[in-house]
Amino acid sequence: RRKFRATQHEDRAKRIAIVLAGIAVIASPYLIFKAYELHFVLARVPSPLHVAWIEYRLEDSFGGIGMPGDNETGFVVYRLTEGSAEWARSKGSRLGEALPGGRTSWHATPVDETGSRNRWHHYDSEVERHRHPVTIREYLDTYGFSIPVETGRDDEANRAIREAGSFYSYGRGGSVTIVDPARGKVYFAYAG
Repeated sequence: RRKFRATQHEDRAKRIAIVLAGIAVIASPYLIFKAYELHFVLARVPSPLHVAWIEYRLEDSFGGIGMPGDNETGFVVYRLTEGSAEWARSKGSRLGEALPGGRTSWHATPVDETGSRNRWHHYDSEVERHRHPVTIREYLDTYGFSIPVETGRDDEANRAIREAGSFYSYGRGGSVTIVDPARGKVYFAYAG
């Protein structure tokens, strides 16, 4: 009887080990992809700043299966660690100099929507530009492929780009990064 029970226990342990190994083999490509994706998403935050978590993320690809040439639109809100947020606040008006690229890449808010820096009012005439302030939704709708950003998330970003105290920088692929030290957040938006 003892021998029979020991054999059943060993068989049960072998079955569990085989099932767990099968799950690991099947799930590992997905987990590797998700780890790479997370690394890519976190790499969008300027290097001296550190992310505590991703507060909100909505990205979409239009025109196919996410291949080059597709229209892509995205909006991500990062919450900074308390140490990074405090560091950014301590830099004050010199924060742009401390970020990668310095003053040539980073511009103080409110967003300057004139001349070559105008990436916000694409469809407005010169007169219409001054009738309404810049919005993150307008930036996301650059090429007509807007995404349904959760209500309230765009308001935070709009305050950051309209009020003094934040910094923004344009990047590759039609992106803009906004560092908001007062709220301890980084906003990343792209339309391209």
